[in-house]
Amino acid sequence: MSTAMPGLPPELRQALAKNWKVLLAGGIISVVLGAIAIIIPPLASVTITILVGIILLVGAVGMVAEALSRGTTGHRIWSAILAVLYVIAGVWLLINPAEGTITLTWVLVIFFLVIGLFRLVAGIQGRGAGVPNAGWMIVNGLLSIAIAVLVLVELPSSAAWAIGLLVGIQLLFDGFMLIATAMAGKKLAEGGGA
Repeated sequence: MSTAMPGLPPELRQALAKNWKVLLAGGIISVVLGAIAIIIPPLASVTITILVGIILLVGAVGMVAEALSRGTTGHRIWSAILAVLYVIAGVWLLINPAEGTITLTWVLVIFFLVIGLFRLVAGIQGRGAGVPNAGWMIVNGLLSIAIAVLVLVELPSSAAWAIGLLVGIQLLFDGFMLIATAMAGKKLAEGGGA
């Protein structure tokens, strides 16, 4: 039994040792996409807004399919209303991606505040439990909270660049965390895994 990362369950150590290359590839892709989003935030903001519009339209199709497959008449009516709202929001984002960035910026600010708090708490708890890269989790959480507050203070003028910058920074730090985790997994693989 390996003494590397003694606070982790053996199953997790084995999974890290086995899948470190996938984690490394995901981390590298995340870092590259994050860097692109940070370098060209307005383009990334509009691209993400369009992507969310497409996701909403696909979600509307799913809502209709789910409503037709089962449920009472009331359930079907409720699902149909939700599907119409998904379509309206999706089409609006696709037609007006620049204006849609303001709404999405609000959503992302709230998301980054919440995810930042969760990562901060998880990182603090993880430090005592021997979780690898708990320090990165703490830094990531603090950065998410700080960026969300800065963007919030500058709204609505920050909407043009905020989504791209926020997502870019998040992708960058998530990529670094994945790479660091992959390196820990590589060490486990070289040492026997478990």
